[in-house]
Amino acid sequence: MLQDLLATNIFDFLLVFSRLSLVFFLFPGISAGYVPARLRLIVALLVTLLALPLVHDELPPQPGTPAELASLIVTEMLIGGFLGAVVQTIMSTLQLAGEVIAQSTGLTNALVDDPVTEEQSAIVIGLLDIVAVLMIFITGSHHLLISAAVDSYSLLHPGGTLFAGDMLSMASTLLGQSYAMGIRLAAPFLVFEMVFQITSGIMARLSPQLNVYFVAMPGQIALGLSILMITLPTIMLVFMRYFDENIRALLNPVAGG
Repeated sequence: MLQDLLATNIFDFLLVFSRLSLVFFLFPGISAGYVPARLRLIVALLVTLLALPLVHDELPPQPGTPAELASLIVTEMLIGGFLGAVVQTIMSTLQLAGEVIAQSTGLTNALVDDPVTEEQSAIVIGLLDIVAVLMIFITGSHHLLISAAVDSYSLLHPGGTLFAGDMLSMASTLLGQSYAMGIRLAAPFLVFEMVFQITSGIMARLSPQLNVYFVAMPGQIALGLSILMITLPTIMLVFMRYFDENIRALLNPVAGG
């Protein structure tokens, strides 16, 4: 009796951990390279222990064969990876916005090691990523992420049908929305670049002997940074609203979609 109980509890824990561990390994901030893998593992284990009683009724009985068990674990890992990829797709909005802003302000070649994306990127992208992660934890939006991961068991039941078509459709729709939102966040800088380039072209026509590039580049950087300083609070507010809406759509896909 005790042996059967322990086997069931270990199976339930392993099943829940298979999904939630991948979600938390792709969690904004926690997935960054400066966070030790051991710490991410500890967080995933603790959240699994807390979530296990909440999702226990949604878990299927233990499979009778190793093949069925392996298939069930792989399916749960795919679902966890999908949920984590959805969050990363939302965060990619800032990648596009930062790239456009860097191009518009002449800071494309100002590269830094971005601790969030674990790669070299424009300094503006690193700034937006760090501020966004900070805002997520300050505003408590990380609670929504945890709730979405736990509530996913009521929508995507373990051992049930994997709605691959719906998941791909959702991912493609979200990717398009993230692209459009990235362009919206960088819209002031697109207008600035257009006006600045037209002005520089007129200057080059009026004074052919003037090296417009060396004269205009410092002004482009100074004006671009000034606009960034003014618009950064608004950019973050708009992004956090977009982030909040999409995470809430995961909690309630009928109302969100």
